[in-house]
Amino acid sequence: MSGQSGPGGEAAEAELRELVATSGRILYQQGLTDYLGHCSARVPGTERVVIKPKHSKTVRSPGELGAADMIVIDLDGNLLEGSDAPPAECFIHTEIYRARPDVRAVVHTHQRAATLLGVVGGQLLPVLHVPAVLADGGTMTTWPCPLLVTDRELGKDMAASLGTAGLCHLQGHGIVSAADSIRRATVMAIALEQLAEANLTILQTGLKPRVITAGELDELRATVAAIDGRWAYYVQLLGGAA
Repeated sequence: MSGQSGPGGEAAEAELRELVATSGRILYQQGLTDYLGHCSARVPGTERVVIKPKHSKTVRSPGELGAADMIVIDLDGNLLEGSDAPPAECFIHTEIYRARPDVRAVVHTHQRAATLLGVVGGQLLPVLHVPAVLADGGTMTTWPCPLLVTDRELGKDMAASLGTAGLCHLQGHGIVSAADSIRRATVMAIALEQLAEANLTILQTGLKPRVITAGELDELRATVAAIDGRWAYYVQLLGGAA
C-alpha cells in the first residue's frame, strides 16, 4: 500500500475524518471513554491512518472534537498531517492494520464492564440477543498484559492476541474493537459493553444463565437490523444527522 492518497483519496479521507470524529463523540456520549481512548480508520489503498490526537493542552474531551481536529499518521506512528501529536498508544492501531488487511477501523477504550469482566476472567457469554450478534457472538480474545502499548513490539504482540477476532480484552487495561468500518467497530464496542454488563450481573447472582446457542445466533444474524441503522441511532442521540 502507498503512503499517498490516490485519486479521490482526499474525498475519502475527508469522510473518514468526519466518521472518526463522530465515533469519538458517540463513544464519549455512551460513557465508554473519558479524556482517554481513541479510534481510527485506515484510508483505503494507503498506509495513512486517520486518528484522534493525543490528549493535551489543546485536545480535551473527544465529545468536543470535530473532523478538523483529527490527524493523519503512517503505520510507523509518524505524524503526516495535523499539529497535535498522535496518541501514545497509536501502535494499537497501526500494528493491527499491519497484521490484518481486512481491518479498516480500530476502537480502543477503557470501558468499565468489559474491562472488569476480563480482569476476573469471566466469559463473555451470548445471553442477550442483539448485543450478542453485534458483539461477534461473544467471541473475544485476551491479551494478558496491562501495559500501555507505546511501541511496535507491544503492538505486534497485542495484535497477535487479537488474531482473527474482532474484539480483544487488554487485561487490566481496556478493550480493542477491530472491524471493516468505523461504524461497525464503534457499534461493536457499545454492544460489547452491554453484553459484559449482563454477564457481570449474572456472575453476581451465582445462577446459571440460559446461553443463546450457535444455531440461534445464526438465525438472529439474519434478522437483526444492519449496523448502519444502529450508527444512525447513536448519531441522532448526539443531536446530529447520520
